Amino acid sequence: MFKKIMGATIAAVVIASTGLVGGLPAAQAAPGAPFKLPYPAGFGYQITQSPSSSFSHNDNYNRHAVDIGMPTGATVVASAAGTVYSSGWDGGGGGYMVLINHGNDRCSQYAHLKTNPLVGYGQSVAQGQHIGYSGSTGNSTAPHLHWNIVNCGNKLSREIPNTVEMGTNYPRGVTAVSQNGLSNGLPGADGERVSDFSGDGQSDVLGVDGNGDFWYYPHSGSGLSARSKIGSGWANHKHVVSADWSGDGAADVIAVDPGGDLYYYPNNNYQLSSATKIGNGWANYKHVMAADWSGDGQADVIGVDAQGDLWYYAHNGTGLSAKVKIGSGWANYKQVMAADWSGDGQADILGVDAQGDLWYYAHNGTGLSAKVKIGSGWANHKQVIASDWSGDGQADILGVDAQGDLWYYAHNGTGLSAKVKIGSDWSTFLHIM
Repeated sequence: MFKKIMGATIAAVVIASTGLVGGLPAAQAAPGAPFKLPYPAGFGYQITQSPSSSFSHNDNYNRHAVDIGMPTGATVVASAAGTVYSSGWDGGGGGYMVLINHGNDRCSQYAHLKTNPLVGYGQSVAQGQHIGYSGSTGNSTAPHLHWNIVNCGNKLSREIPNTVEMGTNYPRGVTAVSQNGLSNGLPGADGERVSDFSGDGQSDVLGVDGNGDFWYYPHSGSGLSARSKIGSGWANHKHVVSADWSGDGAADVIAVDPGGDLYYYPNNNYQLSSATKIGNGWANYKHVMAADWSGDGQADVIGVDAQGDLWYYAHNGTGLSAKVKIGSGWANYKQVMAADWSGDGQADILGVDAQGDLWYYAHNGTGLSAKVKIGSGWANHKQVIASDWSGDGQADILGVDAQGDLWYYAHNGTGLSAKVKIGSDWSTFLHIM
């Protein structure tokens, strides 16, 4: 079996070994060093070729590289924080590839990805951020990830990746378990997450289209990357929302089915795992939201009932505690959202009233403070979402207008900045989050 990377013909033995094994606590590391394994925390994959292997990792382009037996479509994440130096197809044999610059012409290399990477040139990425999917593109004979530390400019092999998990020792046949969880440093309990499906500190967009297909659109820095399908059969769900129920830093999905039962769908490697029922009797709720009201790092559920009362259901570890009333008079609101507008780590409430005015209700510890107007002219928007698009720890607003265009309105401290278009053709989507 032969492959060619960076102009050097080399042979590679690839033995795919996959499996989710017991999770380990995320080690804390300064951005850029040390590195961590290039897949999400708790996952373990087999080392299929070590650095300086006489088989193929023995030339100036590959002598420090590690081959990891990741199957096609497995999630690849950034080993350390940095800036994307190059992204796309590599003519030297690497197939779809990403180089992330960590300073001083020092890049981590991720080769043979399945498709075009999820991050683009010049984009800042966090350690643990989803950057692509493993594959076997380029001069490769079987699915795996070719991972190395190289000079950014000439791609010469520079050093063995020095990781929290393995140091610089990568024996062939060993299953290496990742500790690569995100550390965002945002204010509050964990930088409360609404619609941050990738867990990189910036919200993504998820949507259920008119056919009931569920799509994930990664945040690409200035807009949205190519979508991935993460489910089907969602056309009849009454409510679908996204927030971090599990407390792992990446959003999950909470949904009310046609019978009014409330279900939790874990985000498992950027797909949705089997549902767990966490409530019932939600059929007549006008609005359902998931956000971290308590500030403990896990999403709670908030709902507006048929009478217009606003209720808070605390996450109690396995389900929901008894409801607590936190407001009334919400029956005529067109849109109601929960997200951390203030940046204190606890969700606030935002709403679009019958006149199209946008109001902010601050979380004051036990309930809601007096409303503050932060916008107008929202009456004809089909959907309005509050989530932290910018990654600064405070929620922004995304909205789909009457034409189906998707707009981003940045939180500017006291209100909203001028809108920026980030998508189109959203008019037929049943749920957007």
